[in-house]
Amino acid sequence: MVQRTKRATSRKPARPSATLLPNFADLVDRYKKAVVGIEVVQEQSSQRTFSFGMPWDRLAGPSPRSVNIGTGFVFDERGYILTNEHVVHGAARVMMRLYGRKKPVPARIIGTDYVHDIAILQADGSAPNTVLRIGRSKNVRVGEWVVAIGSPLGLDHTVTVGIISSTERPMQIGDREYPNLLQTDAAINRGNSGGPLINLRGEVVGMNTAVSQSSQGIGFAIAADVLRDAIQRIL
Repeated sequence: MVQRTKRATSRKPARPSATLLPNFADLVDRYKKAVVGIEVVQEQSSQRTFSFGMPWDRLAGPSPRSVNIGTGFVFDERGYILTNEHVVHGAARVMMRLYGRKKPVPARIIGTDYVHDIAILQADGSAPNTVLRIGRSKNVRVGEWVVAIGSPLGLDHTVTVGIISSTERPMQIGDREYPNLLQTDAAINRGNSGGPLINLRGEVVGMNTAVSQSSQGIGFAIAADVLRDAIQRIL
């Protein structure tokens, strides 16, 4: 009796499915209205130094001012907005650019935590009715997807995507010590400070705070657990 052997059939490798990547568009559509752009007019020192290094005495008229830009997000149904303290530090006036509004609205500072670089604001009048929930950063895993929404260089509601590169990064920036920063490769630039870092469940796992200017793809966010503790102290 002759036994037949099955011929080996060559199979083409399966094509990667387009559904392997998350649907970031739905996530952004749902929560982008909770993110605000921030413009801060800051008082500067009245002393001016020119290129040849000669300090000038106080000049007549008002002190010169500068404009700082940043981001914030609504975290409470009462319209409270979270951002970095360094965004509003020394503020003479704070204005917010809300999603769908052509003109910025004035805002006031409810309270700040300088040590942890956290501030709570509230817009005058009606605030966005979309709220971002602050999650638990202790559950964050290295390699998971995150989305950053902010106003880099004043470009409102810019969205970037990346992963969590590391957790619990201690770092000192100026006179502030950050004991627990999340590291991400989602693009973060000047103006992103105070914006949310969101996981795929729509939870804020961190607040974008700093970026390494000497490299690419190295940004840092204050962990959500630190944010929760600071909010309780401030409010």
